[in-house]
Amino acid sequence: MVILGISIGTRTSGIAILSNRSLVSWDTLSFKDSWSQQKGSYIISKYERYMKEHNVTMVVLKIPRISHHTDAIIDLINKIGSIIYPGCMVEYKTQAEIKAAIPEIKNSRDLMNHTATLYPILERHKHRELQNKNSYHDKMFEAVLVAHLVKEEYGNPPK
Repeated sequence: MVILGISIGTRTSGIAILSNRSLVSWDTLSFKDSWSQQKGSYIISKYERYMKEHNVTMVVLKIPRISHHTDAIIDLINKIGSIIYPGCMVEYKTQAEIKAAIPEIKNSRDLMNHTATLYPILERHKHRELQNKNSYHDKMFEAVLVAHLVKEEYGNPPK
């Protein structure tokens, strides 16, 4: 199973690829311009590139709570739905679901610590992020964690 975790955003998105038991790719994507249909299409093209490059079989989206669904976020979620190819599953997770699954996560620092414990390769990113005054990679850690949670839910069947 190859899982694409996305923590969606209109300015910053986190991306993670889990293949079998390994974290094979992770990134933070930044989009500086104001929201537009063109920007939405550009963001979707980035997500789609990851899907095709890694032969993704499941996409899991970390979405904001409903009260934070702007028109731009709704548009982005709908556009993501349009690029899902047959046979690829989709899951949605909220911050509340993350906290319910892992009660010890109370804030972003806890989320980063927990995720770096699961995937030690992220330790350097965590350390650097905790030194920054402005958070930049929070969404990347969220993407990794939601992908991990779905991997745990579904298990890891052999190919």
